[in-house]
Amino acid sequence: MKRTRLEEKLYALAEPQIEALGYRLWGLLAPAAGNKTVVSVFIDADDGVNVDDCAKVSRDLGVVLEMEDVVPSSYTLEVSSPGLERRFFHLEQMRGFIDRTVAVELTELVNERRKIKGRLVQIGDGEFELEENGAQMRIEWQWVKSARLVHEF
Repeated sequence: MKRTRLEEKLYALAEPQIEALGYRLWGLLAPAAGNKTVVSVFIDADDGVNVDDCAKVSRDLGVVLEMEDVVPSSYTLEVSSPGLERRFFHLEQMRGFIDRTVAVELTELVNERRKIKGRLVQIGDGEFELEENGAQMRIEWQWVKSARLVHEF
């Protein structure tokens, strides 16, 4: 998954700030929506995060973003946990979810499809393997447009 230049700049500013507060930057999205950008920041911690944690990060990160003025238009900052159906921003984030169901949308066809949902079997170097209906398929991380955990109740 590739980040935009703006997302790269925001990530470089946000990661040390968030880590200094005792959290991990799980991921960041900053798609432009007309004249406004929504900066969505996902944080995590070993014990999880709650609304107070998100508010704390939002206040501190908001000050940094205002001082650095990296977003070229008006923007809204949203800070949240990755949630039960968390999106994966890096291949390594998937490592803790072996044997869980993952849904992926791809830029390349795999088994003549771009959308696949299956059990995460293993993580390799730059790739992962899903099992769907008994068939296993290898997926290159570079082909991933989006990947998320599917929470099963």
